[in-house]
Amino acid sequence: MHDVWPDAGVLLASRYRLITLLETGGMAQVWRATDELLDRPVAVKLPAGDTRAAHLAWREARLAARLSHPGIAAVHDYREAVRPDGSVAPFVVMELLSGETVAARLCDAGGPMPWGEAVSIAAAVAEALAAAHAAGVVHRDIKPGNVMLSPGGVKLLDFGISAAAGEPDDDDTGVSFGTPAYAAPERLDGKPAEPATDLYGLGVLLFEMVNGEPPYDVNTWEELAAAQAHGPTPLSEALPARLRELITRCLDDNPARRPTAAQARRILTRLVPSAPARLTIPLPKPPPTGHAKVLPVAPRTGNPVIRRAAVGVALAVTAVAFVAVVNAVGDNGDGPGSAGPATTTSPAVPDRTAPTEATGTTPPPVPPDPAVTTVVPTTAAVLTVEAALTRVQATVEAGEESGEIRPDVALDLKNLLGLIDPDADAALNDQVDELLRKVRQRQNEGGLTDTRAGLLRERLNDLRSASTP
Repeated sequence: MHDVWPDAGVLLASRYRLITLLETGGMAQVWRATDELLDRPVAVKLPAGDTRAAHLAWREARLAARLSHPGIAAVHDYREAVRPDGSVAPFVVMELLSGETVAARLCDAGGPMPWGEAVSIAAAVAEALAAAHAAGVVHRDIKPGNVMLSPGGVKLLDFGISAAAGEPDDDDTGVSFGTPAYAAPERLDGKPAEPATDLYGLGVLLFEMVNGEPPYDVNTWEELAAAQAHGPTPLSEALPARLRELITRCLDDNPARRPTAAQARRILTRLVPSAPARLTIPLPKPPPTGHAKVLPVAPRTGNPVIRRAAVGVALAVTAVAFVAVVNAVGDNGDGPGSAGPATTTSPAVPDRTAPTEATGTTPPPVPPDPAVTTVVPTTAAVLTVEAALTRVQATVEAGEESGEIRPDVALDLKNLLGLIDPDADAALNDQVDELLRKVRQRQNEGGLTDTRAGLLRERLNDLRSASTP
């Protein structure tokens, strides 16, 4: 029996062994633990104190379990343990993350972070909020300490005071109001939970990341009321005007005038600085000795290059051969069974225009064979949205199989691709923008190679073009 509870070594619910205390807050402790049943590291959140905290733990588990998004820390389990005095202590088992919070990053830096980095982080948080709001969950505690910068990407943490959208706010104790410097004005008025509250928190988060301190740097509710009478600290004029405008909109006292999480994400995505341009793209390796010689494919400039195809004696065979040529030009090796760029010619008809290997000269033209029918296509094949989307998905899968895309990054990209509706032209450009931003972010984190990132950008731009009439 341990004299101190909880303590390292304690086994909860005959399954979760506490290892190290990671964080202590006003409402809970967070421990690093081991799930001895599944032999994996987890985080265990033990609420402190009264039955109100215990009830919040149960609510947190229930609401967070609705969410499945790569930008939201996952909840694995909810259990109850028995304290030495016989009382019951509920606890939540969560995904264990490595990295540092935005609060720690700002503390280490001793001031604001570069605005481009701040925008990238905020865009990821807005994306996670959009998913939570779509599931009817309001976080209500967006702040730097609840945003984790982990190797797998930006993660939104701690749904401890979250609520279902539209749920009445009947807390007259202030326990669930959050931190004064980050609380939206309507929280103090007891209004029902609404997604706009999280957008106020996003505005405060952005403000602090680019300014070094929140708009109201206070510790108590009384200090907050006094500071709000004088207005927030002004933002630097050196920041992009669009960014300053977004922060101002998020911090509007009227929730109806704030943007939605999806709107904020779109604006932030377009503000993310572009990754440095690659000067060269590695060329594909030549085939091993003994393989059939592959003729080079002309580079694409604007519309795809259409090559003249020689075919067999029947017109039907001619059409089949032409389709093979078009497919070979359009596919760069992402589809199953593809061997890379190549042209296809009939073995019965030699190439009479290629230079000879012995002299390097081009022989004189040979009169056409009357037994051979030649078809010259006059229009390029049109790439449909469905086909372009399939090529993007194949590029991700091929990158994961080859090790050029980390599995968690591939899952993130697949989740975003799964949200795309090929028939919804109005939303497609925004979804492509989000995927391009995600590729840049993951590339900068080392989650995929430069070569695969470049190919994905090309495929996504093809997808955008396919959606344009």
